[in-house]
Amino acid sequence: MRPMTSSTATARPRIVFLAVDDEYAGAMQQPLYARHPEWIVGSVLSSSRVYRKSDLQALAFLLRHSGVFYVLSMAKAKLLHRPRSKRGVLPSLLANTHNVPTLLTNDINSPGSVAWLRRLRPDLAVSTNFSHILKNPAMDTPRRGTWNLHKSKLPEYRGMAPAFYALLGGASEVGVTLHVMDEGVDTGPTIAQLSTPVDAADSVHSLNSRLSNVGGEMLADLLDQHPDLNMPYTPQPPGDWTSHSYPSRQDVRLFRRKGLRFT
Repeated sequence: MRPMTSSTATARPRIVFLAVDDEYAGAMQQPLYARHPEWIVGSVLSSSRVYRKSDLQALAFLLRHSGVFYVLSMAKAKLLHRPRSKRGVLPSLLANTHNVPTLLTNDINSPGSVAWLRRLRPDLAVSTNFSHILKNPAMDTPRRGTWNLHKSKLPEYRGMAPAFYALLGGASEVGVTLHVMDEGVDTGPTIAQLSTPVDAADSVHSLNSRLSNVGGEMLADLLDQHPDLNMPYTPQPPGDWTSHSYPSRQDVRLFRRKGLRFT
């Protein structure tokens, strides 16, 4: 057991989680809930899987942009590939179990959402597989700003679907990064990173699951060591780094031709 210093004995950060209500986000949040549930004062859940779109609008957009195979494959990865009893925990269940106030919103930047955040007086917000584009004042409402747990070794694979693009690009190694959010897409200074090799049997789902678990433990470890939230940040290296959006139909066709798998 880690010895308790005067800092860890007195510091009690007020943390808000931001997430889509899926098992990847749940895996990122669960270690901190297990260690310090009293630190978590709010949970924001997206009511839309695609920012500011209804379920029907999101479905139509993904079918048009990424195609039927992508939509069905991602649904299988998250819902259909194994029994319910073996699925991961959801952020909604974690928040409900620990009596954490929850906001369901399709726009974190709306005046109502910002007002809800302000009432919690958070020190920090942590984005865990969140589908919204954060802007000010929502992003800087927490006293120490907002962090993001991103499933790539930034600055590689910024943006959407990093596991998909890592497999498509033939990456031998992937990672997870905790970084400060700024006005760019995954461009803020990094706080911590961990890497893991890509196995020949890996799929989009297996990489997402593994990186979510690794990232959740990394976040909890870091906050255990720095409950006062004072830690060094490292600017990301300059360069023309690609930021990805949802896979196109052409991306998906190439992914399939390479014999790669979603699940």
